[in-house]
Amino acid sequence: MVEEGHEVVFIAKSREWHAPDPVSGMRILTYDTHRPAGGELLHPYLRRFEASVLEGQAVFRACQQLRDEGWVPDWILSHVGFGNGLYLSDAFPESKRIGLFEWFYRAVGADVDFLRQAPVEPDRALRLRTWNAQCLLELADCDIGVVPTQWQRQQFPEHLASRLHVIHEGIDVEALESLKRGPDHRPDNLPKDPELEVLTYVSRGFEEYRGFPQAMQAIALLQQRRPQLHVLIVGADVVAYGSGRPDGRSWGDWAKQDLQLDPDRTHWMGALQTDAYQQVLASSDVHLYLTVPFVLSWSLLEAMAAGCCIVASDTPPVREVLRDGESGVLVDFFSPEHQADAVEELLTSSSRRRSLANAARHASRVYDSKKGLEAWMALMSVNSNQTAQRRGSSTDVGV
Repeated sequence: MVEEGHEVVFIAKSREWHAPDPVSGMRILTYDTHRPAGGELLHPYLRRFEASVLEGQAVFRACQQLRDEGWVPDWILSHVGFGNGLYLSDAFPESKRIGLFEWFYRAVGADVDFLRQAPVEPDRALRLRTWNAQCLLELADCDIGVVPTQWQRQQFPEHLASRLHVIHEGIDVEALESLKRGPDHRPDNLPKDPELEVLTYVSRGFEEYRGFPQAMQAIALLQQRRPQLHVLIVGADVVAYGSGRPDGRSWGDWAKQDLQLDPDRTHWMGALQTDAYQQVLASSDVHLYLTVPFVLSWSLLEAMAAGCCIVASDTPPVREVLRDGESGVLVDFFSPEHQADAVEELLTSSSRRRSLANAARHASRVYDSKKGLEAWMALMSVNSNQTAQRRGSSTDVGV
């Protein structure tokens, strides 16, 4: 719901807009690029940048349509990283801009060399540096920059990080906190057994970045030790971040074919809608979350707010939100044995699980979406009176 006196236009790529119903008071404008990126003569380092230019051009054309209608925003909020905001300042030079900066690529000290556990070869390091070009161009044009976490802010060079505000967009803490207080409605594929133990694992895609190989090996070990343990695995068998397997198989196929997972106690839930996903969290005795040093998943914060007892990787983005031994148990990302031991220990102690879950729930309140919205509004309030007087009303555009 958009407040009275405001006009909001939301610009999104056609395939990325899935809302079944329009948001009250908000106009939706979609765009598509006029051709795919790529060409034999283009330097490999520049392919990502060309794709960004094409995105930026398409958004610029959508903004021209608004401009032709006489619509000029006071504020522009845009997600930075794929190029859709490259030319927003050319479309509306008089507008204030806030950019949400999700990631700054590094060859050392983050995701790439962590997975390899070895130095990154020069060719890849140079390519990663080039990938930051569109991010830097937009940072030069933004009046305000925002990053969701301190960890993400730390990826930027220090002289640029000082310009960035840390505001997480937040989660619906109130709704998630109520899940375990409601009736126990476990998914229908679980047996009706009071002695049942439930381990949950959630990832948008099955991939190395979210520790899928290690998690599945840990699950195989746990199923050998604990005959009552059932596992709910949420996500699609695709790679959202990083690379796929060199043998061409999906990670899901690898797990089913190469590991001794009990098919009767391993439940592949697929990608779920909100209600079904929250039912999984509500059913969890222990939740396993792994990630390389990269963007933190919303699913970890949601599991925290839902009151899950969490075993998670001892990696920088996790350490920002969980304290080892207080609000979760942090384990070696690369050690399925360590992960299995930590989960098993918690399954044997209901009081320990409750203590960690309560602390995680409390820690999640910092990331309440209401607080995130208040912080975003505070950023814009500095100039709100001035812009309102200039135009007589406030108008916003989001990309």
